[in-house]
Parts: sequence; C-alpha cells; structure tokens
Amino acid sequence: MENQTIKLERFKQAVFEDAEKQAKLITESADKQRENELAQAKIEAQSLADSKKAATDKTEEARAVREISSKQLEAKRNVLCHREKLIDSVFDNVKSRLATFKASRDYKSWLKEKAEKCKQTYPEHKGVIYLSPEDMKYASDLADFEVKSRDSIELGGMLMVYEDMGIALDYTFDSAFEEQRSAFTEKAELVLG
Repeated sequence: MENQTIKLERFKQAVFEDAEKQAKLITESADKQRENELAQAKIEAQSLADSKKAATDKTEEARAVREISSKQLEAKRNVLCHREKLIDSVFDNVKSRLATFKASRDYKSWLKEKAEKCKQTYPEHKGVIYLSPEDMKYASDLADFEVKSRDSIELGGMLMVYEDMGIALDYTFDSAFEEQRSAFTEKAELVLG
C-alpha cells in the first residue's frame, strides 16, 4: 500500500506540476495578450487623439482664414470709403472753382467763344444752344443763336444740338466733370488690387 501511496503521491505531484506548467503558460499567454491589447489601445488612443487634434487644427485654421478674410474685406472697405471721401473732396473743390469761374466776367466770353466755335464747325446748319436754367441770363448775349434751358445742365457750360444732323457738341461742365471724375477714379494709384 505504501507503494500505492507513493505512486499516488507521485501522480498527484505530476498532475500539480503539469497544472502549474499549464497555469504558467496560460498566465504568460494572458500577459502577452494584455500587453498586445494595451499596445493596440495606446495606438488607437493616439490615433484618435491625432485625428481629433487634426480636426481641431483644421477647424481652427478655417476659422482663422475666415477671420483674416473678414479683416481684409473690412480693410478694403475702409480704404474704398476713405478713397471716395478724398475723391469727393477733390471734386467738391473743382465744383467750387467752376462756380467761381461762372461768377466771373470770363464765363460770358467763354460761352460766346464756344457758340462761335460751333457755328464755325457747322456754318451751314443752325443749332440750338442749351444752357442751365441759372445761365439763361446769358441768352441775350448769344442773340445769333436759339437758346433754350435744360434742367440736366447743372454745373454750367453749353450744349449745342444740331437736330437735323443728329449731332450734339457738348461743352457742358457737367460732362467734363463726370469724365474727369471717372478718369481720376480709374487711375492705377486709386484702384485696389
């Protein structure tokens, strides 16, 4: 029986040793799997963090681009407003100088000179001179011509119309003023890029 007990003891010992080996292998395998899963989780967490950071960076970059664009538009608008004020100031001065010229004796002579120039240009045709309502006081000084008032002439000067030929010779300050203002505004120095 003693022999049986020893055999049984050895069998028990062998089973325990085998169980211990199996437990060790299972534990090592579980540790490896845990390490692999932890490494994978770290990679996934880092990837998620990177993608969130990239998304945040893109969102922030897009916001910054919008803000910069908005500031640039505002700056251009301010420059345009300031430029328009400067142009208005320059041409208010021009209007003032035209008013001074119209109030001088030279203006009546200038009107007569332009009327004669029109007459010499088309001597065989009779045109009608149009003046501003304010300038109708000079109609008697242009006695050789038919003179009429035209409300669209505000700054002064004269418009000679040859209806039979469909021609108009424009010596109005209004037209010259608008042409000069357009040319001045379109100068390269005043155009925004």
